Amino acid sequence: MKTLFLDFDGVLHPSRVWFNNGEIQLDCEDESLFLFCWAPLLESILDDEDPQGQIDIVLSTTWGHRWGWQVAAKRLPLGLQTRVKGGTTGYPQPRGRQIEMYAEDVRMHHDKWIAIDDDDYWWPQRHLDKLVKTDPDLGILCKNTQQQLRVKLQELLLR
Repeated sequence: MKTLFLDFDGVLHPSRVWFNNGEIQLDCEDESLFLFCWAPLLESILDDEDPQGQIDIVLSTTWGHRWGWQVAAKRLPLGLQTRVKGGTTGYPQPRGRQIEMYAEDVRMHHDKWIAIDDDDYWWPQRHLDKLVKTDPDLGILCKNTQQQLRVKLQELLLR
């Protein structure tokens, strides 16, 4: 199994998201942006780089902690939903450590995963090479981030 650990906020839309009285709001001055506005871009990149669907997605997002990964996955386009196989819920640690613990618990080999996230706080040094770090305001829209992700996906498929 090859895995992409996926964050939502700061990756698939700008990072400023508020959960208020059951409502989810994107705090952004640009009215052309909306929740999951860049998800089709990720879907396209995965389809280009992995047309055989060898790479699964595990959600590593506060959305999964708040509502469960199955509910969170339903916010994604169908092409991404079908790749989602789990979530890092249940690990009250900084994001990088959550991912590391999940990978250890499911006996995922250390070279069989990568992650895309805007949060590198306390990311384990030994796994920094697996992280595609996004700009919280630009997420996957940034061309440099897209290129980094494509390269890491290609490398992952060769392992």
